[in-house]
Amino acid sequence: MSNDLFLARDLQRELLALVNSSQTFSDIHIEQDQPLMLKTPRGWQPVHDMPVVIEQLAPLLSAIDEDWEDKIIDGALDCPYVLGEWRLRCNIYRMARGSKVAVSIRRFPLEPLALERTGLPSYVKTVLEATKGIILVTGPTGAGKTTTIASMLDYINASRRGHIITIEEPIEYELQRKQSMISQKEVPTDTESFSSGLREALRQKPDVLMVGEIRDFDTADTVLHAGESGHLVLATLHTSSAVRAITKLLGFFPQEQRAQRAATLAESLVGVIFQSLLPSEDGEHHVMASEMVFNNNQQIAAFISDPAKLHLIGDFMKRKEDNMSRSLNEVLLQLVHKKSVSARDALRVAYNRLELHEMLNSAKR
Repeated sequence: MSNDLFLARDLQRELLALVNSSQTFSDIHIEQDQPLMLKTPRGWQPVHDMPVVIEQLAPLLSAIDEDWEDKIIDGALDCPYVLGEWRLRCNIYRMARGSKVAVSIRRFPLEPLALERTGLPSYVKTVLEATKGIILVTGPTGAGKTTTIASMLDYINASRRGHIITIEEPIEYELQRKQSMISQKEVPTDTESFSSGLREALRQKPDVLMVGEIRDFDTADTVLHAGESGHLVLATLHTSSAVRAITKLLGFFPQEQRAQRAATLAESLVGVIFQSLLPSEDGEHHVMASEMVFNNNQQIAAFISDPAKLHLIGDFMKRKEDNMSRSLNEVLLQLVHKKSVSARDALRVAYNRLELHEMLNSAKR
């Protein structure tokens, strides 16, 4: 390949072809002097072995943000970029003591997925009919929490006349007004922080609030207050199970306040959805596995208000008393039985691997 042809490589056009392709991937990693990489269901894979040089990378970064060189001096630059029918979340950063540049890209469709296409059961729609309380969506990074929340908000938007306010960092999906009014706020552009944005939002007549992530005491405190005072609050956390989401939320409060906050959460919690993505058995697609616990008729309130009983929520999910709550291992077992995923991949995402291993062995007998 001649030098002129090498430098003429159009990364923006290459990126457009990638995001429009039928190949399943969630992220793109472009690093100076390395091949372009895709995060597929089976992990990171190179698109080809041709390295990306800075002369090719710089025009793409300028298209994303024309002042990227000045902005990354002080730290990584997080910004959205619309390309074709996709919205890209781009994080541009320096590495190798400032000698190299990289950009991490996650792609989202411009429109939220219909709720039935997320992989969640259809009865989740009935949960979204709640007019007040707290719904937590939790899971590891890259588990599709943002997509699920956007689908939930879009369902509410299409079915209810209200005011939806979101606090995000950054705004991932731009929601269009349907039945509801939409106010999307980005941290730190539109509001200083999640907690300040949430406090401001309570004075702006919201019916539904969405908090991109609960990260600190102030945000957790305001979420509980909002859920208790007549708002429907959707929020995300990073945890490894549904029960741990409840534990983590209460963990933001000092020990002396925890009993009181637990009582408040027991009254206002609508439900917790934990989700994880794993590769399909053929490795070509992602499959969602979700663990869900719902507080219908205050059925788990007693477990939440007494920290010593929190672990009993796991037993409650296994008993299937409400036909809605379900454990992660139960879902993983079903996916293995349907040959949607392999037993090996199911065991990798399970937080109680020994139990799942025993369940899989019992099913073989």
